[in-house]
Amino acid sequence: MTTQSWDQYIKPVPILQWLVVIVLSIHVLISSKDPLGVGPSAIYVLTLLSGNVLFLYVLPRFISLSNLTTTLVVLDTFLVPATLYMTGSTGTDLYVVYFGIMLIAGAAGNLKRSLILAAMICAAYGVFTLWDDDNSTPLEAVLLRMPFFLVMTMFYGALAEYAQRIRADREKMAYAATHDDLTGMPNRRLLLENLARELDRAKRFQQPVSCAMLDLDKFKSINDIYGHDMGDRVLQDFASLLALQSRGYDLIGRLGGDEFVWILPDVAKEHSMAPAEAIRETVEQYVFGGGTTTFRLTASIGVTTYVPGESSSPTPADMLKSADVALYMAKKHGGNQVCHLPLLNEALAPGVAVEPMNKER
Repeated sequence: MTTQSWDQYIKPVPILQWLVVIVLSIHVLISSKDPLGVGPSAIYVLTLLSGNVLFLYVLPRFISLSNLTTTLVVLDTFLVPATLYMTGSTGTDLYVVYFGIMLIAGAAGNLKRSLILAAMICAAYGVFTLWDDDNSTPLEAVLLRMPFFLVMTMFYGALAEYAQRIRADREKMAYAATHDDLTGMPNRRLLLENLARELDRAKRFQQPVSCAMLDLDKFKSINDIYGHDMGDRVLQDFASLLALQSRGYDLIGRLGGDEFVWILPDVAKEHSMAPAEAIRETVEQYVFGGGTTTFRLTASIGVTTYVPGESSSPTPADMLKSADVALYMAKKHGGNQVCHLPLLNEALAPGVAVEPMNKER
């Protein structure tokens, strides 16, 4: 169940909060000497009920649900000991059991586990209380406390589980926004963000940074001959080869289609060609496909380098465009090779045409 459906149909905050308040109220009234009279117990119950209406239906118009939930948890943490005091339960054992259950429910982050652990604690508490010869607590009082503690567990356990669901869904959405579905690699958005950081870092520390664009030669024919499923498998294998060949602090991601980007921090031109050549050779020797359908492919790689002090500060788009032109030059000369070009504004002679980045190869 997703967080949206949980929140839409179960509404854990108001349901559990009303359950907590009702149980607290019943517990106070049953333990009171004048449950129907106008005394401290009745005033306490009315305060609980009116306060619950205020926090659940009035304050949400002014504060967010997350802040409201935090406020309710804090209030209930103090309301339960107050209720125990109102019912005459002044023994320290009750407070220890209550706070133990609260901590277990919050730490478990799972309603089922919380209830199991709380039931074990309640059972142990009941057994030790009834077998204690020095304890004068009647049986009905002990039995009344059991569901009271279990309801507290449901409240804290369910809210902890709900918070974990929200956190997990946010992490999934954040990952999906920055990673490619097919290969699991960083996508264009994350690549551009990291490339911008690396360019700023290169300028600040006067260190070079290289950027390579890679794609498979004649990849379109794989989809035409073997189908898109095989094409997806080839891209996944290609991504794995790139990940294995890169350094731990490099970043390789999928730009789109069969185009991948490789960011190499602190790498000058003379040191960028060797790893690019190693990747080209690895792809050339790798057997793609599987079973009775196997084939070999080659890759072309275009590399560009920013050296602070030798050129103006480029944008991430400038780096990708320069690498893309270098990749086009590699393909123009037959593919299966590595081509390095400096930044566009310095590399291109008047007779060299700049091809569009999205040109189909």
